[in-house]
Amino acid sequence: MKFFQLSVFLALPVFFAMNGRCADVNSVTASASRPFAQPDRIHYDGQCLTIDGKDVFIYSGAFHYFRCPKELWPERFQKIKDAGFNCVETYAAWNWSEREMPASTNDFSKVNVSDLDEWLTMAEEFGLYTIVRPGPYICAEWDGGGYPQWLVALKKPAVPLRQGEWLRTDDPVYLAWCKHWYDAVCPVIARHQVTRKAPGQPGVILVQIENEYNYVKDQPDEVKINQLTVLADDAKAGGVDVPLITCLTKQIRGVTNGPLRGAFDCLNFYPRWNIAKGMRGAMASLHKQQPDAPLMTTELQGGWFSKVGGKLSEQQDGVTAEQIQNITLFAIQNGDTLMNYYMLFGGANYDDWAARDLTTSYDYNAPIRESGGVGDRYQRVWAIGHMLQEHGVKLARAETVAIETQSTSTNVEFAERRAMDGSRYIFVRTEKRGATINGTAHLTEKEYATNELVFDYQLESFGSKILYLPPGVNDAKAGEWLPKSAPPIQRPTAGLPSPVSITEAQRSSDVLPSEWTPLNPGQKVEDFGVYDRHFIYYRVAATPGDSFIASVERNDGVIALANDTLLASQSDKFTLPDDADEAYLLFENRGQANGGPGMERLNGISSISIGGTNVPFEFATGERARGIQFSAADVTPQTGDWKSVEISTNASLAPAALLTWYRLTFALPEKNPTMWLPWQLHLEAGGNGFLYLNGHCLGRYWQAGPQRDFYLPECWLNSSPGQPNVIALDLRPVNKGVTLQCAVVEPMVQFAENR
Repeated sequence: MKFFQLSVFLALPVFFAMNGRCADVNSVTASASRPFAQPDRIHYDGQCLTIDGKDVFIYSGAFHYFRCPKELWPERFQKIKDAGFNCVETYAAWNWSEREMPASTNDFSKVNVSDLDEWLTMAEEFGLYTIVRPGPYICAEWDGGGYPQWLVALKKPAVPLRQGEWLRTDDPVYLAWCKHWYDAVCPVIARHQVTRKAPGQPGVILVQIENEYNYVKDQPDEVKINQLTVLADDAKAGGVDVPLITCLTKQIRGVTNGPLRGAFDCLNFYPRWNIAKGMRGAMASLHKQQPDAPLMTTELQGGWFSKVGGKLSEQQDGVTAEQIQNITLFAIQNGDTLMNYYMLFGGANYDDWAARDLTTSYDYNAPIRESGGVGDRYQRVWAIGHMLQEHGVKLARAETVAIETQSTSTNVEFAERRAMDGSRYIFVRTEKRGATINGTAHLTEKEYATNELVFDYQLESFGSKILYLPPGVNDAKAGEWLPKSAPPIQRPTAGLPSPVSITEAQRSSDVLPSEWTPLNPGQKVEDFGVYDRHFIYYRVAATPGDSFIASVERNDGVIALANDTLLASQSDKFTLPDDADEAYLLFENRGQANGGPGMERLNGISSISIGGTNVPFEFATGERARGIQFSAADVTPQTGDWKSVEISTNASLAPAALLTWYRLTFALPEKNPTMWLPWQLHLEAGGNGFLYLNGHCLGRYWQAGPQRDFYLPECWLNSSPGQPNVIALDLRPVNKGVTLQCAVVEPMVQFAENR
């Protein structure tokens, strides 16, 4: 993107900072009771964070390393840096890092946090501070809220639970495993803390130990305080000595001693259009409850996710360019000095890491889109970022000024913050939509003997601006309006490639497994080390004509086949034909919930019953348990009966099968070296399944939509002219059989940039 480059900032991670400690005696006194491990390196008070003796305004955004191929990290970091951010934030997902069950809490042979380590290193190379949120609970619309499925399989509370869930409680077995995770991840985080760096160098500045705990309603405060205390102790034992935070976790707000005294709570906001109503009261309340801690928004609305059967992020209301500017300036107006967009870059839920009923895309309509492309929302955060590079140091210590304002227009709100040097920031905003607003305002400060300030303003629909007046200036004409507009994005107007239509595919019914493991009533696949979310095959024997019921979690999918015929189902009840004595079943998990009791459910078919009596059944072992036989890029039709089929709106239904495979090939046109251009696959099909690009699992295809377009990461593409790319797709029938109607590889011209 051809934005102006301010290279000096690449070497100055504290560019929002100001020399000197806080001049507010009351704030210093209040903060003295807060314990800081290395106060000369990092501490905070009631207004802002102070790092290496400099007050800092933190302007951050979420970028999850596990939602982006590593090869694309530099591209994403560069756009974050270019937009003026001085910080970036990520969750650390436990289940991503430890996918197999260890032998004990002292066994770390299954855990790998090297990618977090590499991501933190790269953030530092780009001159960015980092905020890490290692859970153990992360939510994040991520499978299981970040908890490994093997942990749920170990659910054996040592004492009876008071009520509700096992996860996120003070049960000693659960807490022992949390310590196991912290013992693995915290030393990595600790190595990257600013306290381990030379003064002035970037690194980790904050670590979160709980996430939206307020939403857990069935546990008393005692349980929550117990878990929070253990997590804080475990983090410190792992070497964490920067401040700890939580978000929407009110239990720590009144703590006066112990390990939680050094932590402060933060807020999350997703108000869409109802910004003032959704934010003002909560911010005032938090500051009153934590007068010696700064106001921080850990999740300032950067968009919203998309659900299966719903709307794509970019199609949703209330996540526009003007809204992200309005919500950001409102947060600053009300005293935020640490803010983090969720998401700044959303990425994707590759493979099967999406939480239950979430789409593969986690685009979020974030300022930096799933493909790395940018548009008007990025330009707004770019403009704010560059404003904060110049004014963040002053705003970090600015105070609210009581004012009286008369305006020629209604539906307009005014507020003022005054910096320590006398600079004034007049916030002018509206939540009225549909038309621009022009007016004149007469503003009088109640606390200062200044003349009446008269100024004209113009607001876009749902607009928000700041009139900046330098010290001693009371003439609006001598001020300037902020933020200043970002420069236009340089888009190519010629030489754009055409879409590549795929009109033919190879098709084959998945070959049924040959190796089986028996399951007795009460046993689950987790007992045999199966923790993933792909398809699982089962087999049950019965008398011809018998009916059987396969018990699965609500809305999970299960279909059955006997003698090459798909069996009709009513509430997961199937009847064998008169000439069959066994049935094969395919189980489809819709994902693990990212919060609440649903995180603790186990996977697969829990029982099969005939006439009300549970009967033994079997599941397929090895890779065949998950239906990924033909996912690799070098697939050749060596197994099964493959045939070439037409891809069209009139394509014939696939033969009756539990799972049908399609294999598609395409080549990209020659690349223009002066143009950056991402590609996507537009796919229309009947059935649910998984998509693979050159052996990499892109994620899930859902017949219900809304996602029909799948970003093709350039690092996984063969982009040389004439070089083949292979897309493999497996589909299970939903209600109308399996069919492949359209497949087009398209250039995402809306994001093309001259480079």
